[in-house]
Amino acid sequence: MRFDRTLALLWGEDSTRVGRSGLTIADFVAAATAILDEHGADGLSMRAVAARLGVRTMATYIFGNKDDLVALAVDRIYREVYADGEQLGRLDWRAGLIEVARANRALGLAHPWLPELQLVRSLMGPCELAKRDRELAPLESTPLTDVEKDQVLTQLLLHVEGMTRIESILRRERDSTGLDDSQWWQAIMPTLEPVVDPNRFPLSMRIGLAAQDARHGQFWGDEAFEFGLHRLLDGIGVLIDRRSDST
Repeated sequence: MRFDRTLALLWGEDSTRVGRSGLTIADFVAAATAILDEHGADGLSMRAVAARLGVRTMATYIFGNKDDLVALAVDRIYREVYADGEQLGRLDWRAGLIEVARANRALGLAHPWLPELQLVRSLMGPCELAKRDRELAPLESTPLTDVEKDQVLTQLLLHVEGMTRIESILRRERDSTGLDDSQWWQAIMPTLEPVVDPNRFPLSMRIGLAAQDARHGQFWGDEAFEFGLHRLLDGIGVLIDRRSDST
């Protein structure tokens, strides 16, 4: 498989006009992003993009194919993460990584299609590289090796991706059932309680009920995200201290 065209589009100018329609690359990306936000990854097609832009379907292929468009939509969405221009390198490593995690969570919840369309072997467009450069900045003053810095950021983003994926699925379940979490529990508990023997599942029952009570019947959300984030940062802090002690 060749990636020449995709890479050329990623690193080209968004203002470049494509074909006779007068539309720019930015127009195609904006149309694709709007479709993804409204209908998810399954709703994206070149026909749908053409309809949104008011051109014939064949006109979209002058721009490229669906894979090209997905790569551009994913890369360009990264511009939103730090739109306020905050310089993460000015923060200490922990405060900086907290900002990184929360910003990526907000992006993932705003665009739940993103984790599905991100490639593990990314082609690394300019927006993704700029984002990653900013996110590594809080670690630059630590004694971690470059490989460890890369691993730390990767683990942080994996936590964010996992949690936001669960939260996005939960949001869809709430929408499809029309029930919030408390209403959902009220609906299933009359059936569940008579058949679940607490002696058979002692830990699941005791700990599950304690967790449910602590969350006031809510499923995953801010508290779960923050708990995991800070436990991960605690572990990173141990590694940083260890490297500091050895220098």
